[in-house]
Amino acid sequence: MATEALEIAKPEFRTANGIAAADRKKIAEALGIVLADTYMLFIKTQGVHWNVTGPVFMGVHKLTEEQYENMYEAIDALAERIRALGHKAPASYTKYGELSSINDRDEEQSVAQMLKMLIADHETAVLNMRAATEWCEEKNDYVTADMLTARMSWHEQAVWMLKSLSAEG
Repeated sequence: MATEALEIAKPEFRTANGIAAADRKKIAEALGIVLADTYMLFIKTQGVHWNVTGPVFMGVHKLTEEQYENMYEAIDALAERIRALGHKAPASYTKYGELSSINDRDEEQSVAQMLKMLIADHETAVLNMRAATEWCEEKNDYVTADMLTARMSWHEQAVWMLKSLSAEG
């Protein structure tokens, strides 16, 4: 009997939340892309945090730490929303690489290049979130739309901060 619980392999389940099953699947897929973008951006932000040098070290180091900590929490919330919609959350570096619009890069860069990269990546994440939010609203999934709207606001603020730090503002 105890091992029967361990044999359940299918993570999908039915839920009656007023959103059609096909729409929940499409929303979960869109959230999977947002999750992958967030994870990729989390990793890249942490890389900047670790590798920044020079006169702006402390400012960039502290800002990127705040940002990757925020994204770490968001990753969990996004994955849990996918689960609440009745679907499996993507959970591998390979899958994130397939789903994400954010390019995986790990090369030496100047601080200016690092900040420019993060700005572009946040903007990419916002574009994907905006598309997903509009679709969620059309399907009356206001919970996911609200979650994504809050995430977009945070990423737009991150862009502003990064641009201000890089004097690109």
